[in-house]
Amino acid sequence: MKGKNPQERTPFLDAMLDYYRSRPIPFDVPGHKMGRLVTDLSRRLTPLILETDANAPIGMDHLMNPHGVIKESEQLMAKLCHADHALFSINGTTGGILSMFLGILDNRDKVILPRNCHKSVISALIISGAVPLFVAPDIDDELSIANGVRVEDYVRMMDEHPEAKAVFVINPTYFGIVSDLRRIVEEAHRRNMIVMVDEAHGSNFYFSKKLPLSAMDCGADVSSVSFHKNSGSLTQSSILLVRGERINFAELRRAYSMLTSTSPNPLLIASLDAARKEMALRGEELIEKDLALAERARKGINAIPGLFCPGREALEKKDSDALYDFDPTKLIISVRGLGLYGYDVYKELRKQSNIQLELGEFYVVLALIGPGTTEEDVEALLGALRELSARHASDRVVHHRRKAVASFPKAIVPPREGYDAPSRIVPLKDAVGAISAETVMAYPPGIPLLIPGELVTLDVVRQIAFLEREQGQVLKDSDGRSLKVIDVKNWYLENELSPFF
Repeated sequence: MKGKNPQERTPFLDAMLDYYRSRPIPFDVPGHKMGRLVTDLSRRLTPLILETDANAPIGMDHLMNPHGVIKESEQLMAKLCHADHALFSINGTTGGILSMFLGILDNRDKVILPRNCHKSVISALIISGAVPLFVAPDIDDELSIANGVRVEDYVRMMDEHPEAKAVFVINPTYFGIVSDLRRIVEEAHRRNMIVMVDEAHGSNFYFSKKLPLSAMDCGADVSSVSFHKNSGSLTQSSILLVRGERINFAELRRAYSMLTSTSPNPLLIASLDAARKEMALRGEELIEKDLALAERARKGINAIPGLFCPGREALEKKDSDALYDFDPTKLIISVRGLGLYGYDVYKELRKQSNIQLELGEFYVVLALIGPGTTEEDVEALLGALRELSARHASDRVVHHRRKAVASFPKAIVPPREGYDAPSRIVPLKDAVGAISAETVMAYPPGIPLLIPGELVTLDVVRQIAFLEREQGQVLKDSDGRSLKVIDVKNWYLENELSPFF
């Protein structure tokens, strides 16, 4: 119809449902044959999940080489997000980040990036062979979290390493903090450097002027965006956005094809199509609701003894462009005044009040407000926090039981060389002074405490031991209280490993 908003269309979702309604006789994969094999999944959930699960039949296009409904859906997404191209990543933002590194950076290319990056970035460094030039994020000692990176620190690294091919920025951090991305982009482009962005937690930025600027609106060249985290698509569905001419899109798509399943789940693709339409038509309205609920929650939390939930005003007092802007829908709740660790609160709220938070850290827990959050949800959270405060009234003291980690381990060799080096497993207590051969991280948020090629410090060992003692989720290659380190006896560093800088 003439004049109709093209964002009202859902090309792939329509094609998927048309295929289901046509009732074909399936002699292709998957093996359940449109749900004819009844399993507990279809018995206990809707049978439609299996009935609509098809593997790129006629009419539903191919994710690897789209020419039909997937291509149209991706074009609608690109236009909505002010990009030139959009690729659907059914391997999450992890898949998008792996694709951008492999498609843009060659072995030994240098990339400037913050050390508080996600595990997927370290994996991308190992796979691509790129050499990281780490910049330190601002550390909030009160909350014990890493914030953004100051523009001057990015600029200093660009000037010290003019040979760097790209700059990588987090927009925003897990906790909703953003650096001055537009200035970073301007400085990088002035030096002919590509700007790559991890926008896993910033899909909502594309739909409201009351939130920080999106990567595409800041002029970044490529961004990997978790549409599922803030904008309503299914878990594991993300988008890869590209803008401008600095990136060879054909090479990026080539890398993306290498890392993408040839049997993509159509439900993930359809969920991106449907969520894109919803956010295009109602995103501003939904985010307005989210902001109102977040403000209501923040005021309520700050009235509870022993708790503190900083807002934009508190962060602006820090007077640092490492905290240039903030997503208010992320509720950072400090529990230090209760005499508890965030890990304790995370588990206790689920057990006592059936409240599932996003994560628990040393002194904070994180609650996320999203399009599906209701007033009743916020009231339940506030009620649970009031009960928590009352239960721990006798413990309510402000103190520092553990100093925040204000530095990261020193990199000795590039991640790929550290990963490939001959290694051995040693007890954690004996690893101090060795060079790590593995990635160790607490998940969530997935920021590595240690990556291959870094020097193992006593501080890191203590932090790993603390997390394991507190039953935190520690992800690493080795089991138990042990660590995989480079076997120096079998690989002489001075002869086999080139200097890091």
